[in-house]
Amino acid sequence: MNVAITVGIYSVVAPVGYAILAALCFCWRKNPRRRANRLQLITSRAYRFMHRWLGWTRITVFDHQKSLPNLPAGPFVVIANHPTLMDVTAVTAVIGGACSIVKPSLFQRAMIKPLMVGLGNVEGPGPDPIRIGRVIDDCVERLAWGLPVVIFPEGTRSPQGGLERFGRVAFEIACRAKVPLVSLTITCEPLYLSKQVTLFRPPHPTPRMAIEVLAVDQPDSLGTDSRDLRKRVEQRYHAWLRKVAVETSRSYDPASKDSECQTS
Repeated sequence: MNVAITVGIYSVVAPVGYAILAALCFCWRKNPRRRANRLQLITSRAYRFMHRWLGWTRITVFDHQKSLPNLPAGPFVVIANHPTLMDVTAVTAVIGGACSIVKPSLFQRAMIKPLMVGLGNVEGPGPDPIRIGRVIDDCVERLAWGLPVVIFPEGTRSPQGGLERFGRVAFEIACRAKVPLVSLTITCEPLYLSKQVTLFRPPHPTPRMAIEVLAVDQPDSLGTDSRDLRKRVEQRYHAWLRKVAVETSRSYDPASKDSECQTS
């Protein structure tokens, strides 16, 4: 019921919000850098309110106010695993605004494109590999504006308990711009809004999301080689997943479950 009510409210409020942001895009159109920074700040606050609402309605619980240690002071590239559809809003809420690469089919929608451009988001390459160079150049420019760039290197939601192979774009951007690469881990227990769990079938108990800093890498430490950087980071994520799997299995005590079933 709470999900249906939330979707209904969003359907009414969202067009108003888009209209306000579109008007702000027009006001600052002569200075794309200032426009993007201001709109990102507004959007991050909207996402924070959204996650507070989801907590109030017991749809999901996520503490966006929890500080992430060791984040760089200047611009940086953020990567993370991608278990749910809420990952983009959660990461943006935590770090206070960030540009991202948006698939062309969404970026080119008439009602959304002005906002995508205003926020400084970058249109993805789609199936055309030649456009990857333009995407990298655009992301390097956004970093020069002082904005973090968020990329999910798998390119799609993660399989449950696993990872897809990482693409190289995020690592190439960090190396080209010579900025830190921040690796975040995202967990959601029980899993919600994954490829297997749809919007109107929320699990029980209430899903809890958490974001942690896995590591911060300086591309210079590897001679700004994006291939080596990707290999190091991908191995680290797989090691983290193995650790999570072990901790999850230890949290389940078969003896206690068996004792509950015994009769005296």
